[in-house]
Amino acid sequence: GAIMRRMAVFPDSQRLSTIIKEAYPRLRAISEVQASDKPHPDKWSLKELLGHLVDSASNNHQRIVRMQELPNIGTFRYSQLHWVSAQQYQQEPWNDLVELWYRYNRHIAHIIVHTNTDSLQNVCDVGDAEPATLSFIIRDYVRHVEHHLEQLFSGPDPRERKRWK
Repeated sequence: GAIMRRMAVFPDSQRLSTIIKEAYPRLRAISEVQASDKPHPDKWSLKELLGHLVDSASNNHQRIVRMQELPNIGTFRYSQLHWVSAQQYQQEPWNDLVELWYRYNRHIAHIIVHTNTDSLQNVCDVGDAEPATLSFIIRDYVRHVEHHLEQLFSGPDPRERKRWK
């Protein structure tokens, strides 16, 4: 029972660890100028895109921990455009953002592997048609990180980035 449930979240933790470990040197190799470049006002710069991933880490960290406490934590949403705008990621040094993103995700990989498996079916409202289970939140978070890193490394034109979902 419990061992099988623990093994269910272990691959997500391992996958997140691998993704961030592989992305870290690639992110560090991006210059401040490249990261700040914003040729299209309606598209995020690399700084803003990585900032969005920090915001996602922050919100999903809260979800993962809180959803282990209660069977239904109710509504837990955030406005990604407001978060990116309010935090002025364009003004933050690129290397600081990279370090914050990397360390935060190392911690999230740690909490995923130590998630109380009895809570994997606990739910919260994230704005989808149906409430999301903790199991889904964890898996979707890893997919979300992977998607945005793919966008970030996809090339200089933000208009050609693949859209989420």
